[in-house]
Amino acid sequence: MPIVDENRLKGNWGAAHVAERLSGLCLVRPVSADTDVGLDLYCESLEGCQPFLHFWLQVKAGAQCTVAGDGKTASCSFKVDHLNYWSHQPVPVYAALVPSEPTATQTPHVYVVDVTQHLLLNDIKTGQDSQTLQSQYIWTAGNKDAVSAFLAVQVPVSTALLKRRDGVIAAVPALEDKYFKAMPLGPIDRFTGVIQQQIRRTAAFSILSLPYDSAASGENATFRRRMAGVLAQFDDDDHWETYAARAYSHHVDVQYAQAVGMYERALDVIERDTQARGLEWEYRVAGLQADMGQAAEEQPPRGSA
Repeated sequence: MPIVDENRLKGNWGAAHVAERLSGLCLVRPVSADTDVGLDLYCESLEGCQPFLHFWLQVKAGAQCTVAGDGKTASCSFKVDHLNYWSHQPVPVYAALVPSEPTATQTPHVYVVDVTQHLLLNDIKTGQDSQTLQSQYIWTAGNKDAVSAFLAVQVPVSTALLKRRDGVIAAVPALEDKYFKAMPLGPIDRFTGVIQQQIRRTAAFSILSLPYDSAASGENATFRRRMAGVLAQFDDDDHWETYAARAYSHHVDVQYAQAVGMYERALDVIERDTQARGLEWEYRVAGLQADMGQAAEEQPPRGSA
């Protein structure tokens, strides 16, 4: 006969209890056995009656969860390989701690660890198999409002903060556009490099994506010049697109000498990059050289009317 160990019973009970707390307020989808990577519940919040934001939950139950002396927080150990996996996911990840046993006669509190925010602000410890995290929120027994507040506030805020990994300072998401955009504040020290990279790359490839006819006049010309002004702040940068975009902007504005100088800088970056080799880079170099030749002859960029 098959044997069901006690830990599996605790896990099933804990996941069912957390799902019950959530199921009247959001969509809850249990993760099928043997298809999860340290996850128990896939959830989707609601705004009004409309499905809204996805988030994931791991549930920990029993004596592995340690409650602080004041009863306001709890902590638990998590596998480092799970933390590494969760740190790359596109949706917020939380852990629900249920420090009780299936035989308990009283409805237990649920302590929630905001794994995503922890990983955004702290490095994962190396050289060990597990790491202890502490809860930030508590759903006291029978308190439906605490769960509602978590879904209405914490999940949207974590979703916005998650975009900082990509260098984006995002507003708290909402299904309907609002005049007031809530921007979650917090330390950005860990993201200054990627934020600058995102700004620079967005400005450069926005300019390079503009066809000549629309780049030369109207609103796009104003947009292009503003983006070129942004790129001028990155004069110490070492990416070809920064200077290629500035060259193109000068070229469109018939500032031929400045354009030639920027084309030369873009080509120099590629020449010094030992990894910029192959057919794709040959085409890119040939295109930049051709446009530089056009600028040197005081002719508009290739492809223009």
